[in-house]
Amino acid sequence: MAALKWGVILAASYSAAALAYLLFKAFSFGRKPAYAEPQGSARRGVVYALGKGLLPWEKESARLHLSTYLGGVAYHAGIFASFAFLFIKVFAVDVPSFLVAIPRIFMALGLISGLGLLVKRISKPLSRRLSRPDDFGANIFVDIFLGTALAASFDAKAVAFLFAYSIFLFVYLPVGKIRHCFFFFCSRIFFGLFFGRRGVLPPRSVES
Repeated sequence: MAALKWGVILAASYSAAALAYLLFKAFSFGRKPAYAEPQGSARRGVVYALGKGLLPWEKESARLHLSTYLGGVAYHAGIFASFAFLFIKVFAVDVPSFLVAIPRIFMALGLISGLGLLVKRISKPLSRRLSRPDDFGANIFVDIFLGTALAASFDAKAVAFLFAYSIFLFVYLPVGKIRHCFFFFCSRIFFGLFFGRRGVLPPRSVES
C-alpha cells in the first residue's frame, strides 16, 4: 500500500508539472499589446467571469439546456469530492466516519450525472458526430474514477484499487481532454481580463 501511495504522489506531481509546462508553452507566444484606452476594469471582468458569469441565467447555452448544466455541475462536484477523498486516504487524514457521507453523496451524484452525460453524448446524433474518441474516453475514465472512489468510501479493500487507478488517471490527465479542468480557469481569467478592460464585462444594464 505504501508503494501505491507514493505512486499517487509521484503521478500527481508529474501531472501538476506537465500542466504547468503546457501553461508555460501557451504563455510563450506572448501577448498582443493593447493600444486602446481601457473602457472598464480588467479585475472586475475576472471577478465576473469566475463568479456570476458562471451562473446559468448569465449564459444562453446553459439557460437553454438547464438539465445538462446542472448535470455538469453535479459531475464536477463529484470529481472534486473524489479527489478530496483520494488525498484524505493518501495522507491518512483522520476524518470522522460520519463526515465521509458528505463526499460520498457528491460522488454518487457525480457518477450518475457522468453516466447520464455519456449516454446523452452517444444517443444524440449531433453530439455523437461532434465528439472525438477522447471525448468518450475522458468521460469513461472519470466515471471509473468516481466509481472506485465511491466503492473505496464503503470498503477499505477497494482503496488499493483507487490508488492504482488514480496513478493512471494522473498520468493521462495532461495528455487527454481532462486537462480542461485546469485550462478552464485560465481561459476564464483571460476572457475576464480582455472583456473587462473593454468595458463589456460585467454586462451593463439597458438603463445604464
